Amino acid sequence: MGSKNNPSFLGSAWNLWLNRRSSNSSQIESRSKESYYFIYNCEINELEYISSSILDVLGYTAEEFDLNKLFLSIHPDDLDYCNKCEYSSFQLRDRVFYKELFTYLISYSFRLRTKAGNYITIKQQYQTIETDECGRMFKNFVHHEKIDDYETRSEFDFQIIDKIKNRSINFSSKFKLTKREVEILDLINEGYQSKEISEILNVSYHTVRTHRKNILSKTESSSLIEALKKNNV
Repeated sequence: MGSKNNPSFLGSAWNLWLNRRSSNSSQIESRSKESYYFIYNCEINELEYISSSILDVLGYTAEEFDLNKLFLSIHPDDLDYCNKCEYSSFQLRDRVFYKELFTYLISYSFRLRTKAGNYITIKQQYQTIETDECGRMFKNFVHHEKIDDYETRSEFDFQIIDKIKNRSINFSSKFKLTKREVEILDLINEGYQSKEISEILNVSYHTVRTHRKNILSKTESSSLIEALKKNNV
């Protein structure tokens, strides 16, 4: 296991977040003072590996901060929104194969009370880094970054981001579709015609046409261009 402030098992993919203080860039150094991270153990409901930079953001030392303090620090007016975001993320976990969990990043913002008593706006992003033997979330890497306050939350604040395709997905629309329909929609977006798609997926041309009709019906779209937009493809 890695040290409390730099869990080595995460690997190099997390270096941008974990090693900001060692960077020569003044911009990244500045941002590092406004962000922190921790590992959330879902099985025992505890925070692990809390970064020392939490002191710069919330005023707490890593030893002072725990899950209970996190929950109590959320602004009362944001609690319902946070619950809705987590409910949506639960749906994601229920509908994808467990190995796919590692490819998605959950992102949304809310206000947290600092140790000094004032509220700041935090952008929370997290993803699964470990699952249990049943494929359920076991540990999440959670990153909090202080962002500018806002009067009205953006309608696009909550996002599920496909890290492989580097884009957000429309959760409610995407998961009306089967995995095959999503594959076909992605291939259409890449410019392939139905005949080419049938060859790539080794299915009949008629099957592809049927999937296309189902995509239009499920997304309530009049064209595939509209369906692509609704799925943020």
